[in-house]
Amino acid sequence: MAKVAELVKKEAKVDKLSNKEKPAEFVGNISFEAVKKIAKSVKMAGNSENARIRQVVGSCVSYRIMIDSKNPKLLTHYGMK
Repeated sequence: MAKVAELVKKEAKVDKLSNKEKPAEFVGNISFEAVKKIAKSVKMAGNSENARIRQVVGSCVSYRIMIDSKNPKLLTHYGMK
């Protein structure tokens, strides 16, 4: 079972996720559809699909990966209808 970090790295096509030395730089970009796919494929503690999506979006914030060319902190809907 792959970890969220590995799947995000693969989707963003980056060799290395962001580190603490350059926290202001985004290192990659993935689509929101990829976020949903990762949330469905990884076994997480979230009870609902939306909870798992929020966890992956939070991981993207930490890893400095943009979602649909936007800062993941600005995503307010998290895929909810």
